[in-house]
Formats: sequence, structure tokens, C-alpha cells
Amino acid sequence: MEDRLKEYWLEQIYDALTGNINKSDIKKLEDWRLQSAENDAFYEEVVVFFEMMEFGQQLSENEIEAAYKEFLNKKEVKVVPLYRRILPHVSIAAALLLAFFIGQYIAELKSNVAVETVFTVDKGSKSKTILPDGTEVWLNSATNLKVSRDFGTKDRRVKLEGEAFFDVAHDKERPFIVETSSIDVKVHGTSFNLSSYPKEETRVALFKGSVELLSINGQSVMMKPDDVIAYRAETGKFHLVNETLEKEYAWRDSKFIFRNERFEQIVSKLERVFNVDISVMNKAVLSKKFTGDFVQNETLPEILGIMSKVGEFSFKTKGRQIVIY
Repeated sequence: MEDRLKEYWLEQIYDALTGNINKSDIKKLEDWRLQSAENDAFYEEVVVFFEMMEFGQQLSENEIEAAYKEFLNKKEVKVVPLYRRILPHVSIAAALLLAFFIGQYIAELKSNVAVETVFTVDKGSKSKTILPDGTEVWLNSATNLKVSRDFGTKDRRVKLEGEAFFDVAHDKERPFIVETSSIDVKVHGTSFNLSSYPKEETRVALFKGSVELLSINGQSVMMKPDDVIAYRAETGKFHLVNETLEKEYAWRDSKFIFRNERFEQIVSKLERVFNVDISVMNKAVLSKKFTGDFVQNETLPEILGIMSKVGEFSFKTKGRQIVIY
């Protein structure tokens, strides 16, 4: 039977077995089966294959693991003997073909196991979560943390977009790795803050322990406690930042600490924390630098009111829209 015909009748048989076929196509399928013994045998083989797929769904995780390993090693898959009991007259070639299909099916099941769990924190919110290894993670506004289901198998790998404070459970056998768009942070047990928002430099502040920073261009830096290191994607370089740890993770305590910080950067933080959109019409104010301490129970108009006296700007609010003149 030609390959194209096989594909056509394979689809027809599958549709019949799943109930997605009309009466006229069923009649065509039955007539085709009666045309030759070869056609009828092919039909029976596909039926058994379909049954084996259903059987594969009933396998325990250990059985799937064993069958999957055998498939990768190109050995005979254990489900084939069942096929031989169901339909002993089918050829060895057909049995091997079924074994191949079943192995692929099980491999597909395996590939679907490692699904990521995503923790999302919207603008204007914060959250805390505990990972399966006991690591505690505080998530800042507008942050996504992705954890794969194989977390802890070989290593403990997560992906971060946004800002988080990690208190990592110690495990020298399985390093804890945080991936960002520009760098990876590798630790065994430590506490650190990592900020990696889109279009901003990536910053790491180490509270205790030690971490290694790895950039996408192959650079690496070892950090010691009290270090604050930033990475700029446009230059591809790390640099030590003269900042206090308190400033870096003040957000955990619902505080804002600005130290000689450009208003353009402050606007981005205020938008995330208060879930607002800020339009700056007075472009000159963007480059001005501000120093100050605020707490988040102060309203945004109160914060902007204080800053406007120093920065010589005015503003209007309408719902979530703020315009600075």
C-alpha cells in the first residue's frame, strides 16, 4: 500500500474510532476493508495501536519511566508482548512499528511532565511564596517567577522577570540558579535581592552567603556579603554599586529609599508599586535626581507633592492616569 494511501486510511480509521466520522465515510471504510486481506490487516493493526495508546495512559509513572528508558536505548518496549497476546497473527514488523509509535507516545507524555509553575504578582501588589525545597521568595510588584516541575532533580532552577528577595535553603548537592534575561545567579544557600525588570539594569544585592553571577557573554563575578552589583546589557559589563543593602530591599518593608536617583527611574518604580500610568510632559524633570525616604502608606499624590517642591514640577491625577508638567 502506498504511503499516501496509508496516511489517508489511517486518518479515516482514527476518525472512526474517535467518533468523528459521518455515515457515508463509515460505509467507504467498510468497503475498503473488504477489498483485500491486506486492507483488513492494516485496519486491525491501527485498532490495536489505538488500544495501546489508551493502555499507555493507564501505566504507572514507574512503568512509563521504564518503557521510556527502553525506548531511548532502542530496546524492545515492554508493552509489545501485550500486543502479541491481543493479536498474535500480526507480523513482527507491525509489532515493532507499534512499539515505535508507543515509545514515541510515552516519550511525549514524558516531555509534557515538566510544566512550569508560574507565580505572577501584578502592579500594586506584593507576595511571598515557599518553593518545594523550603526556599522563601518575596515577590515585588509586576514580577513573574517560573518554577519547572523538575525543580530539585539535578539543580534548583527558576526564571525571574521583575524583582524578588530570595532566602535560599542550603543544599550543596543541588545549586540554586536564578535565570534572568541577561544574567544567571548561582548559589547554594544564601539571601539576596535580585531586580531584573525589562529595559532596566539587573541588580543583585547580597545579604549573606556567596553567589556567582554569570552573564550571557561568559563573564562571571563572585559576590560577598554587602555587595551590590549591577549588570548593563548594553555594555555587557558588571559594576559594583555604592548602595546600602537597606535601599535595595526596602520594598519588602513597604518603603521607598531614593539616593541621588534620576526621576526617570523613580517614575518606573512608582508606576509598578501604585499600578498607575505616569506621563511626563516636562522632559527636563526626567534627568533630575532626588533623595528621600517614603513609606507606602503615604499616597502617591503625597509623595509627588513632596518631590514637586524640590523638582519644580506640577502634576494632575485622574483615576490611574497621572500627568506631570
